[in-house]
Amino acid sequence: MTAIKEATGPAAQETEVRYYLVGRVPVKLQERPDGVALVAYNPLLGGFVSDARYYSAIKRHEGDEDGIERIDEDRFTAQVAALGGQ
Repeated sequence: MTAIKEATGPAAQETEVRYYLVGRVPVKLQERPDGVALVAYNPLLGGFVSDARYYSAIKRHEGDEDGIERIDEDRFTAQVAALGGQ
């Protein structure tokens, strides 16, 4: 399982976390001063994976509603649970 390390101190104030559905896949994207951390829930592997293809898809299609939907943390958590996650 890949986890996003939570920033503390001044860097935490510059951290932005967004949640998406890429198709049916729940994705958590965290933009930090030192780069981007992304995890997507993969039910076939039974956990979270880091996959740059989701980042590319989000950046390419964000706003055009072509299979990418911005969601809130509650819906992200519910989607992970619906796919068999914890």
